[in-house]
Amino acid sequence: MFEDRAAAFDVDLPDCVDATALAILHPEPAAPRHVQPESADLKMPRWIWRTMLGCYGVFFTGLLLATGHDRGALFMIAISVAYAVMYFGTARILVRQNPAVTPSPFARGIGPLLTWTGPMDTTTVAAQVLTVPACFALFGVALVAIRAFAF
Repeated sequence: MFEDRAAAFDVDLPDCVDATALAILHPEPAAPRHVQPESADLKMPRWIWRTMLGCYGVFFTGLLLATGHDRGALFMIAISVAYAVMYFGTARILVRQNPAVTPSPFARGIGPLLTWTGPMDTTTVAAQVLTVPACFALFGVALVAIRAFAF
């Protein structure tokens, strides 16, 4: 009845097993691992950040030119601009609390961006990071064009 007891513990255990039960089943201590310090670098080159902010600037300018003709629209645009400034400004303040000593190789342009799924080249990173801001900028330009042709 109890002969198969050792063989029963050779199988993988589910993730929901209690830590005390795991300590009893596997009493050998784990070797301490060297912990890497948290990276303080955003790993993006400055031109990507400038392009992103430029796209949002084009979007808000287009929004202002196309719809900013009454007080209600101006108020909503001001709130949106304030939110964008808060969003990017908070990130900038937090990163500046512990700036990177050396920028990443990707930010310096000498290597790929290392991600969990593998390295990414500059074109791929720019496409993924700048797609949404570029679409917002195009939307702002389209609003100005529609406003120009409609009125």
